[in-house]
Amino acid sequence: MLDSFRTNMRGIATVIVVIIGGIFAFSGTGSLFVSGTGAESVLIVNDQPVSALRVQQVLSSEKQRILRQNEGLDPALLDDELIRPQVIQQLIARTLIAQSAVGQGFGASSKAVSELILATPGFQAEGRFDQEVFQYMIRNQGFTSATFVETVRQDLIIQQFIQGLTNSNFVTDAELANLASFTEQERDYYYLTLPMKPIIDGVQVSEQQVLDHYEQTKAKYQTQVQVSVESIELNAAQLASEQSVSQQQIQARFDQEAESINTADSLQAAHLLLTEPTVEILAEIQSKLDAGSDFAALAKEYSDDFASADSGGDLGFTTGETFPAAFEAALAELEIGQVSAPVETDAGTHFIKLLDRQKESFELATESARIEQELLREAASDLLVEKLEMLKELSFNSETLAEVAADLDLESSVSEPFSRAGGPGVAAFPAVVKAAFSPEVLEDKYASEVLNLGDDRYVVIKLQEYFPARQKELNEVRPAVETNLRQTIAKQTIAEQGAALLALVQGGESVEAVARSAGLDWQAGQNVKRTDRSVNEEVKMAVFQMEAPTDQPTIQGFSAANADYIIASLQSVTPGDASKLSQEQRANLSFAVMSTNSSRDLEAYQAGLLSQADIVQ
Repeated sequence: MLDSFRTNMRGIATVIVVIIGGIFAFSGTGSLFVSGTGAESVLIVNDQPVSALRVQQVLSSEKQRILRQNEGLDPALLDDELIRPQVIQQLIARTLIAQSAVGQGFGASSKAVSELILATPGFQAEGRFDQEVFQYMIRNQGFTSATFVETVRQDLIIQQFIQGLTNSNFVTDAELANLASFTEQERDYYYLTLPMKPIIDGVQVSEQQVLDHYEQTKAKYQTQVQVSVESIELNAAQLASEQSVSQQQIQARFDQEAESINTADSLQAAHLLLTEPTVEILAEIQSKLDAGSDFAALAKEYSDDFASADSGGDLGFTTGETFPAAFEAALAELEIGQVSAPVETDAGTHFIKLLDRQKESFELATESARIEQELLREAASDLLVEKLEMLKELSFNSETLAEVAADLDLESSVSEPFSRAGGPGVAAFPAVVKAAFSPEVLEDKYASEVLNLGDDRYVVIKLQEYFPARQKELNEVRPAVETNLRQTIAKQTIAEQGAALLALVQGGESVEAVARSAGLDWQAGQNVKRTDRSVNEEVKMAVFQMEAPTDQPTIQGFSAANADYIIASLQSVTPGDASKLSQEQRANLSFAVMSTNSSRDLEAYQAGLLSQADIVQ
């Protein structure tokens, strides 16, 4: 009863904060235009449908995640059709885990959802929850309040279930010892470096060598097949910028919204609840209140509502419909800072304090800009649908897209030549490149289908010019030919010199002696661990891949990333000792083992669910 009372206390406001929190946490702000209802199911997992809209929401979320993790990445490169299969697999896995969790009794209470909402700063204006922000955000994401709350609740259940599964792992001493023997292993080695730069700097090539090399490698010096295309782009942002809204339209929308807006004052309440009060306790509390004792301190000491007691009894805001009638009536009579006499409800006896009063307002002056933008987007959305259908019809069998653009009051443009690798502008979209090199466009010279670029952007293309591949003349590529020739000669030279030096070391001479006789640098690594950052990282990685020596050192030659030739001699390998680990090291290794085991267990569990699932796509 008490928990229900507290949950209902926050009512719609708390649910809204969770929903908005979910929007930011799971998908960013996303697209402001979600076309279509999306109600149709594109996926069914064990008889549970997944709508097209839900797929689009997660697709948008995944694109936002990729952009956040790859700063500077061109959004045009994120083709929906390339990402969609991954999104479908994510939704299948998510749905299966949620079904399994619910089937095993996992759940998320309204209280947990409310706490997540209240902790989300992104849904607050001036430190307080803003319901209009919430409604705006979820509407443009394609959610209703109910569907978004359910999405957040499901995420909490999944998180709870996965944490329970992964946290059940443990690490044995044997596992820790095995891992320590590997991670704390130490290696002693010597190595010398035969540098590439002096060799390549010393290479001289003749005109005949350049001519011969060009003839032998002509295939490298050909242009790619390229095309340029004529295109028409149709997008919502462009249409929105061309729209206008009258003051009469703004006033009409404002009047419509005003009819459903609750402008009652919001009252912030705190209470001290006694579920089974005695006359003595009530008198004691009243006496302390009369003496000026701090209400929050008394709530912490006496209140039986443990969830609100730690926050001084704070219950949040109400507009008159959140609490029981007697509670609301008493609260409405208070001045800010005033405490009521004891009030009886089904939950018990309350001392109620009014913490704050917020005057809610809904005025044209403050709402006008928002309403104008919404009307512009709506007008653009309607016009987008109309022009999109016309674009599809007129571009089919059109001789030139310029005429189509003129009929639709749009603009056509011609791209720079681009290859199958893409290019700038419209050619940055994989869907456009694929269409440009399709038989219909490239060979039959038809206009493409109208291509959906995402975010309410559409484009149709038609071949403008074809540029066949051709052989480049030597005078066009001479610098590249000479550079490649010098590199080829230098690579052969360093390979021969390196092989000779390697033979000396393998024959029993020390790395130091061979390096000195050849005038080369040499270095030693003593007690080097895998985590050591004070040595050459590339050499260290190679040495730790070499077999442990037995009677003789293990010797190996290899080319570095900069083309230098390295000869390494591994002298000894000492396994790591778990008993020498510090407490922090043991904790880190234990965590590493648990993480690995947890990931393996989760993957196995998901694979088991997938193998038994009935999935229809």
